[in-house]
Parts: sequence; C-alpha cells; structure tokens
Amino acid sequence: MAQRVWVVDDEPLIRTAVLAVLNELEYETCGFGNAEELYTALVEDGITPDLLILDQRLPDEFGSAIVHSLRERPQYRDIPVLFLTAIDDDEADRLTDIAPVVRKPFDFADLVAAVRAQLGEPASP
Repeated sequence: MAQRVWVVDDEPLIRTAVLAVLNELEYETCGFGNAEELYTALVEDGITPDLLILDQRLPDEFGSAIVHSLRERPQYRDIPVLFLTAIDDDEADRLTDIAPVVRKPFDFADLVAAVRAQLGEPASP
C-alpha cells in the first residue's frame, strides 16, 4: 500500500507541484490550502497521513501551532511532519526543534530526500 502524504500550503502552484511530484513517486496524496481543511479531513474522514508536509505561514494558523495541536491528541501524536516554508534562519532554527525544515525556494530532489527520510525510506540512488 502506498504511503499517504498530505500537503498543507496556501500557495496553489506550490501545493499542486509538490503533489504532482509525490504522485509521480507513487505516494497517495491529498492537498489542503489551510489548517481548517486539514482538521476537517482528519476528523471527518478518520484517515491519518503517514507524513504531513506543512507550510509555517498559513492564512488561518501557523504550521507549528498545527503540530502542537496534533501532538496533544493521541490519535495524531505520531504523525511525522516536514515543514516546507519560506522563513528566515532564526525561524528555521526554531522550527527544526519541532520537525525538519525544507526552505522555499527549494529543489525537488531535496524535498524528496526529506520526505523519504521522514517516512523511514532509503534514499533514492
């Protein structure tokens, strides 16, 4: 069964491109434009992703706040997270304490390597 990777990013072009690359790699994907859409999917669908890729600066909530909220609930506590975001060095250092960070603009090879690492998969040849 394919690993399930969800992407939360308010920039449609970035979200679409990331989902396309992950689909090409045969991950099962789902994209969301904000935290509310993510929370709705988690609660209503009863499905959890194998990896959650989060933008830090969403229109309705910071990605780090989403992680803290998920960690407070046993059913979501162990979902691995990867931040994909445009932030400065200081903020990146703070986020790295929560989860790995891939900074925008990014190289897709770096993103794929980070996804595979978070999923515990071997690096591609």
